[in-house]
Amino acid sequence: MPVIRITDATWDRLKRWAVPLEDSPEDAVRKVLEAAEEHLKCPQTKKPEPSATKTTRRMQNGRLPKGLKTPQPAYYQPIMEAIYELGGSAPVDKVLQVVEKKMKTLLTDVDYQKLPTSDSIRWENTAQWARFKLVKDGLLASASESPRGVWKLSSIGVQQIEQRAKHV
Repeated sequence: MPVIRITDATWDRLKRWAVPLEDSPEDAVRKVLEAAEEHLKCPQTKKPEPSATKTTRRMQNGRLPKGLKTPQPAYYQPIMEAIYELGGSAPVDKVLQVVEKKMKTLLTDVDYQKLPTSDSIRWENTAQWARFKLVKDGLLASASESPRGVWKLSSIGVQQIEQRAKHV
């Protein structure tokens, strides 16, 4: 088997594609390659300038076409890592600042647009929904287990992050 050496920064980006405690590095590379191949199948269009458009054309059902915004699962690991790095719990705005830095290379121009129904930024809204899913999965504490406006890792979430760090 060939050995491939990559930088720590590339390794950190690759981990965002992996499901903790399920995927091997091989699985993560395969997911990235599959996403890249799907992207190549799509007709290439020029990205809109961030200031040029305030909203993006939606489909008839009101949703954005697939591939224009960063998918919700891409937020799970960065959210958990951010909270862990901030001491296990932190105010939402601090968590989102760290998440944005971690996801800088993944977020698209569309992610930075305001939602048509509110003044919320799309990526922040997606991060909120990702948090909701992490709470449902038991990886983050529920609203009753942490103060309002504070995101907190559950004991299972802490365990998962620490176990992942051991394998890196």
